[in-house]
Amino acid sequence: AEIFTEMGSELPWMTTMLISTSDFFVDFWWLVFMGIGGAWVGFNKWKESSNGKKKWDRFVLKIPIFGPLIRMLSIARFTRTLSTLLNSGVPILTSLSIVKSVVTNETLSSVIEEAKEAVKEGHSIAEPLKSSGEFPPMVTHMIAIGEKTGELEPMLSKVADAYDQQVDNTLNTLTSLLEPILILVMGGVV
Repeated sequence: AEIFTEMGSELPWMTTMLISTSDFFVDFWWLVFMGIGGAWVGFNKWKESSNGKKKWDRFVLKIPIFGPLIRMLSIARFTRTLSTLLNSGVPILTSLSIVKSVVTNETLSSVIEEAKEAVKEGHSIAEPLKSSGEFPPMVTHMIAIGEKTGELEPMLSKVADAYDQQVDNTLNTLTSLLEPILILVMGGVV
Protein backbone atom coordinates (compact mmCIF):
# COMPACT_ATOMS: atom_id res chain seq x y z
CA ALA A 1 0.00 0.00 0.00
CA GLU A 2 2.85 2.40 0.84
CA ILE A 3 4.55 1.68 -2.48
CA PHE A 4 1.35 2.40 -4.37
CA THR A 5 0.74 5.67 -2.52
CA GLU A 6 4.37 6.79 -3.05
CA MET A 7 4.01 6.23 -6.80
CA GLY A 8 1.55 9.10 -6.88
CA SER A 9 -0.40 7.68 -9.79
CA GLU A 10 -4.09 6.99 -9.68
CA LEU A 11 -4.82 3.41 -8.70
CA PRO A 12 -7.55 1.23 -10.17
CA TRP A 13 -10.75 1.28 -8.14
CA MET A 14 -10.38 -2.39 -7.17
CA THR A 15 -6.91 -1.77 -5.72
CA THR A 16 -8.15 1.31 -3.86
CA MET A 17 -11.07 -0.68 -2.45
CA LEU A 18 -8.75 -3.51 -1.37
CA ILE A 19 -6.40 -1.10 0.41
CA SER A 20 -9.32 0.70 2.10
CA THR A 21 -10.82 -2.59 3.24
CA SER A 22 -7.48 -3.74 4.58
CA ASP A 23 -6.98 -0.47 6.47
CA PHE A 24 -10.48 -0.74 7.96
CA PHE A 25 -9.87 -4.28 9.22
CA VAL A 26 -6.49 -3.33 10.67
CA ASP A 27 -7.80 -0.25 12.46
CA PHE A 28 -11.27 -1.44 13.44
CA TRP A 29 -10.95 -5.23 13.82
CA TRP A 30 -12.70 -5.03 17.18
CA LEU A 31 -15.71 -3.35 15.57
CA VAL A 32 -16.02 -6.23 13.08
CA PHE A 33 -16.08 -8.80 15.91
CA MET A 34 -18.61 -6.72 17.85
CA GLY A 35 -20.79 -6.46 14.74
CA ILE A 36 -20.67 -10.21 14.14
CA GLY A 37 -21.42 -10.89 17.81
CA GLY A 38 -24.29 -8.40 17.84
CA ALA A 39 -25.75 -9.87 14.65
CA TRP A 40 -25.54 -13.37 16.16
CA VAL A 41 -27.27 -12.30 19.37
CA GLY A 42 -29.93 -10.39 17.43
CA PHE A 43 -30.56 -13.34 15.13
CA ASN A 44 -30.96 -15.71 18.09
CA LYS A 45 -33.37 -13.29 19.82
CA TRP A 46 -35.41 -13.01 16.62
CA LYS A 47 -35.38 -16.80 16.19
CA GLU A 48 -36.68 -17.26 19.76
CA SER A 49 -39.63 -14.92 19.18
CA SER A 50 -42.87 -16.61 18.10
CA ASN A 51 -43.00 -14.83 14.73
CA GLY A 52 -39.29 -15.39 14.10
CA LYS A 53 -39.48 -19.07 15.01
CA LYS A 54 -42.35 -19.61 12.55
CA LYS A 55 -40.50 -17.88 9.72
CA TRP A 56 -37.20 -19.62 10.52
CA ASP A 57 -38.80 -23.07 10.73
CA ARG A 58 -40.62 -22.49 7.43
CA PHE A 59 -37.31 -21.41 5.85
CA VAL A 60 -35.44 -24.43 7.26
CA LEU A 61 -37.88 -26.81 5.55
CA LYS A 62 -37.14 -25.15 2.19
CA ILE A 63 -33.33 -25.44 2.38
CA PRO A 64 -32.07 -27.73 -0.39
CA ILE A 65 -30.89 -31.17 0.77
CA PHE A 66 -31.22 -30.42 4.51
CA GLY A 67 -34.85 -29.23 4.43
CA PRO A 68 -36.22 -32.55 3.17
CA LEU A 69 -33.95 -34.37 5.64
CA ILE A 70 -35.31 -32.33 8.56
CA ARG A 71 -38.86 -32.93 7.31
CA MET A 72 -38.23 -36.71 7.13
CA LEU A 73 -36.78 -36.73 10.65
CA SER A 74 -39.76 -34.80 12.01
CA ILE A 75 -42.28 -37.03 10.27
CA ALA A 76 -40.50 -40.16 11.50
CA ARG A 77 -40.53 -38.76 15.04
CA PHE A 78 -44.21 -37.79 14.71
CA THR A 79 -45.37 -41.16 13.40
CA ARG A 80 -43.22 -43.26 15.75
CA THR A 81 -44.30 -41.33 18.85
CA LEU A 82 -47.98 -41.28 17.86
CA SER A 83 -47.88 -45.02 17.15
CA THR A 84 -46.25 -45.75 20.51
CA LEU A 85 -48.73 -43.58 22.42
CA LEU A 86 -51.77 -45.07 20.69
CA ASN A 87 -50.43 -48.61 21.24
CA SER A 88 -50.08 -47.76 24.93
CA GLY A 89 -53.73 -46.80 25.16
CA VAL A 90 -53.29 -43.02 25.36
CA PRO A 91 -56.36 -41.21 23.92
CA ILE A 92 -55.83 -39.73 20.48
CA LEU A 93 -56.30 -36.07 21.52
CA THR A 94 -53.78 -36.43 24.34
CA SER A 95 -51.43 -38.27 21.98
CA LEU A 96 -51.63 -35.47 19.42
CA SER A 97 -50.89 -32.89 22.13
CA ILE A 98 -47.83 -34.84 23.21
CA VAL A 99 -46.65 -35.44 19.64
CA LYS A 100 -47.03 -31.74 18.86
CA SER A 101 -44.42 -30.94 21.51
CA VAL A 102 -42.11 -33.71 20.23
CA VAL A 103 -41.96 -32.18 16.75
CA THR A 104 -39.65 -29.20 17.16
CA ASN A 105 -40.51 -27.51 13.85
CA GLU A 106 -43.20 -24.87 14.42
CA THR A 107 -44.65 -25.26 10.92
CA LEU A 108 -45.26 -28.97 11.38
CA SER A 109 -46.45 -28.45 14.97
CA SER A 110 -49.15 -26.06 13.81
CA VAL A 111 -50.36 -28.65 11.27
CA ILE A 112 -50.53 -31.25 14.05
CA GLU A 113 -52.55 -28.78 16.14
CA GLU A 114 -54.96 -28.37 13.20
CA ALA A 115 -55.25 -32.16 13.01
CA LYS A 116 -56.04 -32.27 16.73
CA GLU A 117 -58.79 -29.68 16.28
CA ALA A 118 -60.17 -31.65 13.31
CA VAL A 119 -60.27 -34.83 15.40
CA LYS A 120 -62.15 -32.92 18.13
CA GLU A 121 -64.76 -32.04 15.51
CA GLY A 122 -65.05 -35.66 14.37
CA HIS A 123 -62.86 -35.55 11.26
CA SER A 124 -59.91 -37.78 10.45
CA ILE A 125 -56.26 -37.03 11.20
CA ALA A 126 -55.26 -37.43 7.56
CA GLU A 127 -57.45 -34.63 6.14
CA PRO A 128 -55.73 -31.62 7.76
CA LEU A 129 -52.30 -33.20 7.27
CA LYS A 130 -53.04 -33.62 3.57
CA SER A 131 -54.59 -30.19 3.07
CA SER A 132 -51.61 -28.45 4.73
CA GLY A 133 -49.20 -29.66 2.06
CA GLU A 134 -46.50 -30.07 4.71
CA PHE A 135 -46.83 -33.85 4.97
CA PRO A 136 -46.00 -35.98 1.92
CA PRO A 137 -48.92 -37.69 0.16
CA MET A 138 -47.59 -41.15 1.03
CA VAL A 139 -47.78 -40.35 4.74
CA THR A 140 -51.29 -38.93 4.62
CA HIS A 141 -52.45 -41.81 2.42
CA MET A 142 -51.04 -44.42 4.84
CA ILE A 143 -52.64 -42.63 7.81
CA ALA A 144 -55.99 -42.47 5.99
CA ILE A 145 -55.81 -46.19 5.22
CA GLY A 146 -54.86 -46.93 8.83
CA GLU A 147 -57.84 -44.93 10.08
CA LYS A 148 -60.29 -46.63 7.71
CA THR A 149 -59.07 -50.15 8.49
CA GLY A 150 -58.68 -49.59 12.23
CA GLU A 151 -54.95 -50.35 11.97
CA LEU A 152 -53.61 -46.85 12.55
CA GLU A 153 -50.86 -47.83 15.00
CA PRO A 154 -49.18 -50.44 12.74
CA MET A 155 -49.52 -48.12 9.75
CA LEU A 156 -47.85 -45.27 11.65
CA SER A 157 -45.09 -47.65 12.67
CA LYS A 158 -44.55 -48.67 9.02
CA VAL A 159 -44.36 -45.01 7.97
CA ALA A 160 -41.83 -44.33 10.74
CA ASP A 161 -39.72 -47.31 9.66
CA ALA A 162 -39.79 -46.17 6.03
CA TYR A 163 -38.75 -42.63 6.94
CA ASP A 164 -36.04 -43.80 9.33
CA GLN A 165 -34.64 -45.89 6.46
CA GLN A 166 -34.79 -42.90 4.09
CA VAL A 167 -33.00 -40.72 6.64
CA ASP A 168 -30.28 -43.36 7.05
CA ASN A 169 -29.85 -43.66 3.28
CA THR A 170 -29.71 -39.89 2.82
CA LEU A 171 -27.16 -39.48 5.62
CA ASN A 172 -25.01 -42.29 4.21
CA THR A 173 -25.10 -40.65 0.78
CA LEU A 174 -24.22 -37.23 2.20
CA THR A 175 -21.38 -38.73 4.24
CA SER A 176 -19.95 -40.52 1.21
CA LEU A 177 -20.14 -37.29 -0.83
CA LEU A 178 -18.48 -35.23 1.90
CA GLU A 179 -14.91 -36.38 1.17
CA PRO A 180 -14.96 -35.59 -2.58
CA ILE A 181 -16.64 -32.24 -1.90
CA LEU A 182 -13.99 -31.32 0.67
CA ILE A 183 -11.25 -32.29 -1.78
CA LEU A 184 -12.83 -30.10 -4.47
CA VAL A 185 -13.23 -27.15 -2.08
CA MET A 186 -9.63 -27.45 -0.88
CA GLY A 187 -8.44 -27.71 -4.49
CA GLY A 188 -10.47 -24.62 -5.35
CA VAL A 189 -8.97 -22.69 -2.43
CA VAL A 190 -5.43 -23.69 -3.40
